Amino acid sequence: MTTPPPHHPHPATPDHTRWTGAKAAAFLKALATHGKIAAAARKVGMSRQAAYRLRARAPKFAEMWDWAMREAKVRRVEARVLAAERRAIHPLLARAPDGAASRSPFPRHTNAPQADNPAAPRSHFRPQKSHRQRQA
Repeated sequence: MTTPPPHHPHPATPDHTRWTGAKAAAFLKALATHGKIAAAARKVGMSRQAAYRLRARAPKFAEMWDWAMREAKVRRVEARVLAAERRAIHPLLARAPDGAASRSPFPRHTNAPQADNPAAPRSHFRPQKSHRQRQA
């Protein structure tokens, strides 16, 4: 009679339902990169709510979370500055600053006589009469 082989439990599989040190570190790294809590939690296979629960019960994690959010804010500001530098407008194409009158170096072409120049050409068109003037 042969003896049955000893019963071996299932091989150890990772528990994806719990926070581990590696998951928390990866979450904080992702959070420092972009500052989006839900996206960082999804990246490590956890939910946004689970991240907030861990923050509530682990003060060191909460402290690192705050640091990661500050780091993300710094990165966003730096990215905006770089983007603004990349899309800098040539001085000839820039708008006039607020409050400053934008004057063109070129004369305006209009058909109306200019008050300061009586010799300016006059319009060949008569002004339109309003509907009340036409009825009278």
